[in-house]
Amino acid sequence: MVRGFPILIALLLPFVASLPTYAGANVVLGPKTVPREKFIVYLMIGHSNMAGRDINRSDSVTHPRAWNYHWMSDKQWVPAREIPGNLKNGLSGRGCGGGGMPLLKHLVAEYPDYYIGAIDNASLSATVRGSIANNSSGMPGDDNRYIKGSQLFLEITSAAKEVKKDAVLGGIFCQLGTIEATRSNGDICRAFSDDVVQMVKDMRAEIGEPNLPFIMGKYEAGASGTYAVTYPLPKIIAEQILLVPGKLPFSALVESEGLEMLDDHHYVTGPTGQGEWARRAVAIIKEKGFFPSTLMTIRPYADRSRSAEDASQGGARVFLSRSGLTILPWDGKLFRIDGKGWDGAMPAIYP
Repeated sequence: MVRGFPILIALLLPFVASLPTYAGANVVLGPKTVPREKFIVYLMIGHSNMAGRDINRSDSVTHPRAWNYHWMSDKQWVPAREIPGNLKNGLSGRGCGGGGMPLLKHLVAEYPDYYIGAIDNASLSATVRGSIANNSSGMPGDDNRYIKGSQLFLEITSAAKEVKKDAVLGGIFCQLGTIEATRSNGDICRAFSDDVVQMVKDMRAEIGEPNLPFIMGKYEAGASGTYAVTYPLPKIIAEQILLVPGKLPFSALVESEGLEMLDDHHYVTGPTGQGEWARRAVAIIKEKGFFPSTLMTIRPYADRSRSAEDASQGGARVFLSRSGLTILPWDGKLFRIDGKGWDGAMPAIYP
């Protein structure tokens, strides 16, 4: 280990010691009591494509491992399903068929040992910071956006903080941009990627998850009419979305090419629309290693593993984790994480 590294460890130890722990926590999901580390919860945000507009094909079929959080009322977990016009168990924003249920079903299929939850507040005509009057959500434009301090921001971050003690937050699914592309101006559109990045940073900071994965949909490739990318503002938004992963760590984009359209800017709820979007999103989570492990929520910063020659040495290594910088001491055989051993090849930041 390079001289001076122990000093870095000493400086960081108070920070690491202050990180919250939820060892032994459980959550009651219907008739089951589930360990916290087996319950992974996703935030779902966005405009009407995320909230859903395909009411006739909404999914009312439940799954025993798919759950929805009643952030708007009694703060309870209920079986997730989409019921048009009814928020009792409604997922996908305000009661329409959208991306929420397909995401949950693909996640429970991909990870059969886990329960998956959703906190969904996607809203019709929602923007990042554009204030759109007379939008179709029923809320004032200043409320119907995700900029820090707005109603949608406060809803989703407050709910996330409420469930953290009982669940592991898995990431944020997002579809945004078409409203800016058709009802705002060039200045707002050209700042879109920076606004999205700031929105996510603010959400992560508010929730206390500095590296919570962010999975965003690309601009709707099948959009037509005034939403088509052949028009100037939609083209700018489509290009701005492509810039997000380069500006925001732990983020990725979902391809929109080939998804079946319901109308000029919404996907159908069926398997060729929202269902395929969800499949692609879950494939990205798997490809990027975004899904939380049962033993840790470490996310590697570099692609180097501890060498066999180095394995007999003592010391520690610094990792970029979901909670920030984390120090993992080495006992000669295993990295120690909250008293548990993990002997896999673990990428690290080498001094």
